[in-house]
Amino acid sequence: LQIFLGALAFSFFAKGLSGSYMKSMSSQIERRFEISSSIVGIIDGSFEIGNLMVMVLVSYLGPRVHRPKVIAVGCLIMSLGAFLSVMPQFLMGRYNYERITVTVDNSSTSVSACSPASSEGHPVTGATERPNAMRNFGCEKKTNSYLWLFVLMGNLLRGIGEAPIMPLGVSYIDDFSKEENSAFYIGLVRSSGMFGPTLGFLLGSFCASLWVDIGIVDTDAISINPKDTRWVGAWWLGLIICGAVSFIASLPFWFLPYSLPKEGENENTKISHLPVQGDHCEIDPPAQPQVYSLCLSIADFFPALKKLFGNPIFLVYIFLTILQYNSLVGLITYETKFMEQQFNVSVARAIFLIGVILLPITILGMFLGGFLIKKFKLHITEMAKFACITFIVAYLLNLLYFTCSCEVPEVAGLTAPYSGLKHLSSTKTSLMDSCNADCGCKLDQWDPVCGDNRITYMTACFAGCKSSTGTGKNMVFHNCSCVEGQGHGLGNSSAVLGQCQRESCTKAFPYFLALQTACAFILALGGTPTYMIMFRSVSPDLKSFAVGIETLGGRVLGGLPAPIYFGAFIDETCLKWGTKNCGGSGSCRVYDTKAFR
Repeated sequence: LQIFLGALAFSFFAKGLSGSYMKSMSSQIERRFEISSSIVGIIDGSFEIGNLMVMVLVSYLGPRVHRPKVIAVGCLIMSLGAFLSVMPQFLMGRYNYERITVTVDNSSTSVSACSPASSEGHPVTGATERPNAMRNFGCEKKTNSYLWLFVLMGNLLRGIGEAPIMPLGVSYIDDFSKEENSAFYIGLVRSSGMFGPTLGFLLGSFCASLWVDIGIVDTDAISINPKDTRWVGAWWLGLIICGAVSFIASLPFWFLPYSLPKEGENENTKISHLPVQGDHCEIDPPAQPQVYSLCLSIADFFPALKKLFGNPIFLVYIFLTILQYNSLVGLITYETKFMEQQFNVSVARAIFLIGVILLPITILGMFLGGFLIKKFKLHITEMAKFACITFIVAYLLNLLYFTCSCEVPEVAGLTAPYSGLKHLSSTKTSLMDSCNADCGCKLDQWDPVCGDNRITYMTACFAGCKSSTGTGKNMVFHNCSCVEGQGHGLGNSSAVLGQCQRESCTKAFPYFLALQTACAFILALGGTPTYMIMFRSVSPDLKSFAVGIETLGGRVLGGLPAPIYFGAFIDETCLKWGTKNCGGSGSCRVYDTKAFR
């Protein structure tokens, strides 16, 4: 039993690790495959679909199968899913981020972004550049754009593999441990599994800070940093690690028996178990009653369902679960993107903060909630009051999010006019202006530069820059006519690579984090009592069925649709879409941060 407990705890850790890692990588996957947020939501939901496909079957067949072996198969399927998701990285070739082509003068030191003579120009030589001939060649590989289906299928497999671990593992512990110990053992396994998500987010943070083609490309030649919306981290690296961990988790289960002697039984009973080699002969005779009991339990299914849904407390609880699932899943899926867009935080740092601050606080809240119930011996009505108070406080705290405001990034031609004067929003800003009219800029490009006037331009060409110094990340553009036209002298019209930082947003970030931590803690505090209300309000024989219905409802009506419709709403706030190599819109580059919030 001890070996089984250790193995189960490790498999809980493995599923937590890969689950949270996939969540943390959603924005990297969005950019690597150049897809919209709603498709990311569908990829995210495929896990739930896989999980639900087999969950009911597994829970029902539970005691009739060789549980350790089924769990072992589940862990193997999980590792297979992780490895399948990695495949596109090796099929797609290198990641070429959007960049403008700049003309090289005779003296190779200076390059010009704004070139009236030839708007085509020659690309700067660099590890991540491709000439136009190459660019067209890349367009033949149209299939590339559907490679995200590998990630979707991998996620689906992960969902299928994860399904048996919880119900079969918990029932196996319950069957072969002392009654007074079983709750303690299950709690131990679940809490040790909580380290998985934390480490998953830390792994995600580390991988997001590495360049996607690490080892193939000279990283010094890359002109963007992790705060850039075109940056893609090494999303595939962590998946290989998750796959390996899931594979290791499956190994001990192959060697565990179909059944164990009940914990604490004396030695005599153990000895009497030994000679029975033909276990199957023992099970065969009562096959008839088993079929009979199966028919009976199917006949009982609908009355049991009717009894559960006839219970008003349970019905209210199910509604509550569905609403909470919707808000929490939507929040967790797009939180890193929100932090990045609102507060200029790199995705890697956002993931790191979630793993180090938010998750441990949530776990602490859950434990404290359970501890308070035990300490004050709360009854069902007291638990309901306690949960109600926590949710109302959390709701009121949520309203404070509206004060965590941050100005919309000023991008010339998108959110700010070229003149630099704050116009009323009614005057539609245009992408082109007299200062860059003769530059021949391509409208669909995004390679932002920040002018001295603290305004971001979509490319150095839109800023009207005529010359530059330096290479790679350190390139500085000079003689920028659009920056110049704003009351600056001729000498003071340079632009550097990257979007302008918004100071007030960086200052608001700690407050946002503190607010989020408080909300997470209070919601987690009320989570345990709410869960107990469900147990106390249904009759004992329906407990496991109630848990199944609650999980099913929460996932089908919460976990599955939430990422998709949250993603679709977020897409609506996009101001500038990226462009794929072959044309067509990619992932979003700039959001209207006010609407997003």
